[in-house]
Amino acid sequence: MKTICIKTKLKKDSLNEVRQWFQTLKDRKKETLESLKNEEVFVETAFLDKQGDDLFLIYYMKAKDIAYAYEVFNKSTLAIDHYYKECWYKFCEGRIVLEELLDIDRIDL
Repeated sequence: MKTICIKTKLKKDSLNEVRQWFQTLKDRKKETLESLKNEEVFVETAFLDKQGDDLFLIYYMKAKDIAYAYEVFNKSTLAIDHYYKECWYKFCEGRIVLEELLDIDRIDL
């Protein structure tokens, strides 16, 4: 099991659209879960972080293999994945992978 956490700066004045993006993922939960299953992702969580006037998306993912999950996502023809990619490019500015200091879970128990 592998884990990744990404911090991405959001474009100015995109907060309402970003909230709608993630609400859409929740509203289309069946499709979102299908995508996660295809990618062998067990946990995917997004948080909104505000630092001064800047907003950031903090994205946490636990998967069987992170590289495999990205490969499947990038090749996906699912409508929900196309929607996700469109929103990512529209609202996000770059990304950094945060340093993992601890990753303990009970998923395999």
